[in-house]
Amino acid sequence: MNPSGRRPILCDDRGAMMLMSLFLGLLLIGTLYYILGVGDALLYRRVMQDGADAGAFAASVIAAKGMNLHALLNVVMAVTAGVLLVIRSVEVLLEIVLAILGGLAASIVLAPKALPLIAAITPAEAAVEKIGDAVEQFVRIAHDALDVAHHAVQRGYPLLAEARAVDMMAFQDVYDPPVSAGFVVPLFGPSLPDGGRGLPVEEADIGTLCDRAANALGDRLSNVSTRVPRWLLKFLGGVVAKALRLGKRRTCAEDIVESPRGVVARRSDGTQVWLGHEEFQYRGYTIGGDPHRRHWKTGERGIRVAQGGRTQGRNGSYEAHAVGRIGLAQAEYYFDGREDRAGWLWKQRWRARLRRFRISRSWVPSGISGACSAAGGRVSAGGLAAVCDVVRDFSINAISAH
Repeated sequence: MNPSGRRPILCDDRGAMMLMSLFLGLLLIGTLYYILGVGDALLYRRVMQDGADAGAFAASVIAAKGMNLHALLNVVMAVTAGVLLVIRSVEVLLEIVLAILGGLAASIVLAPKALPLIAAITPAEAAVEKIGDAVEQFVRIAHDALDVAHHAVQRGYPLLAEARAVDMMAFQDVYDPPVSAGFVVPLFGPSLPDGGRGLPVEEADIGTLCDRAANALGDRLSNVSTRVPRWLLKFLGGVVAKALRLGKRRTCAEDIVESPRGVVARRSDGTQVWLGHEEFQYRGYTIGGDPHRRHWKTGERGIRVAQGGRTQGRNGSYEAHAVGRIGLAQAEYYFDGREDRAGWLWKQRWRARLRRFRISRSWVPSGISGACSAAGGRVSAGGLAAVCDVVRDFSINAISAH
């Protein structure tokens, strides 16, 4: 027995649960601090990604509006050219009628009937010619202005897309904080075959303008709702369309009308361009502010406390926030219709949508691309196959909506 009544230290278990509870409490507090920091990091990253998505999509929407405006300008060019085309076609028809009547007037038998008709039609032909000359002057001025508008839209809308994206990412209360800066690429639009940058459009054939106007008028006549037999309407529509083409030479001249616009068909290296290719892509990048200067600093401070403050702020949370300070997103604009390429800039059906982010093929070093092309998928040594897989998976080759 112990005469003093004290229990040996090794056998004294009083307060053991308190000591265990103390360690478990500290562990629980540290875990809660970690959860707080990770939650703040996830929230920070989500807002950064939302800002990048909003910026890329906003830029694509502006580009789609620019393409729709090109289509509207094309339609206005076709309408104004169509008015002149109708007048010139009537003038040509009257000249043909006068020529036929002149031939008939040379006949002694038909001369009494042809001469009164010639006297009646000649003033009408002169009046139509005078009206045509006045309309032609108006069309010249209008088409010069429309051509300038085409150039302004092509060069200006990429800048508007950039401004809208930056405003959406960095100057909206929804994403700022944490987004402090952002931008989209390409800055001035994709490269154009003839040099420079802008929306992917180019000048089309002038004859396309008059063909559009003539076909539209002919189709309109053949589809009129009336009691006249349909075969007669189709016949008249064909006659009108052929008559309109008679005035095409006098209307569709380079010094009278300007060229409409069409979607770029080929790059400068000769490769064909389709919807979904690089020319129709926008990539948004957001840059976040220091996550430790705003309300996210609480979570980072908690993790530092949980780690005993041994990292002086350069802990795992800080590194995660640093990586998450860049947001990536991609969007594209496309023609939402079944028309072929010739009709892409004649209807206002350009839309925008988000896409999965991929690295552009143009960003991949040419040496790697050349090695992958030469390998042809047969190389498996030295890790080249894996590199080629990465190049293939992260390149923009997806063809959509065409």
